[in-house]
Amino acid sequence: MTHIDHIFIFPRNLGELQRRLQNAGLEPSFQREHPGQGTANVCYCFDNLYLELLWVTDAAARLNPQVARTALIERGTGTTSACPVGIAWRDGPGRPLELETWNYTAPFLPAGFSIAVAFESTDPQAPFIFRSPGTSPPTDWRDGRQGNMQRAAGITTVEEVVLEYPVDRRPGSALTEMTKHTILTLEPGRRWSFSLWLERRDHAGPLLLDDIC
Repeated sequence: MTHIDHIFIFPRNLGELQRRLQNAGLEPSFQREHPGQGTANVCYCFDNLYLELLWVTDAAARLNPQVARTALIERGTGTTSACPVGIAWRDGPGRPLELETWNYTAPFLPAGFSIAVAFESTDPQAPFIFRSPGTSPPTDWRDGRQGNMQRAAGITTVEEVVLEYPVDRRPGSALTEMTKHTILTLEPGRRWSFSLWLERRDHAGPLLLDDIC
């Protein structure tokens, strides 16, 4: 079984998106910097996955050959046609998700650790698809990062992730494979954007993250 571990977005306007999330009742769970990668984040935990908002803190990190291959700086600066979204999967019990990957030795990870990245993500115009270093959902974390998750808003799990892609951009095999094994759904649209279908205590409904990239 394969799960979506988290989703990341480099939003065009970080402050505006944070206000939209706040108006929807969401609360930040944790944040951190990624030394050597040139990025930082703020994350919103749900029971089964989390949403990561990223921004660039040091554009010179692109000079690191490993970071350069990810195109994360280009994805975050908005100066090219690079795709600003990413999806991390987490393998569960049973057969793991089988994708062709390369190992990204992220500068902020402990020595000896690396992240498996789908080969198609070397194309900066494709979403960044990778296996998460994490092995469990936020409800099972024991370090407190998840905080209260989104319980104050009555939100529990993300039931479906709908990724809208530009109509002139055909989804690659890794992205397509994820739709077969996870809660990810693909829909053609104007640009890259997400909708998260959230399970609430009283009903299920969408959190639209359109027109943010």
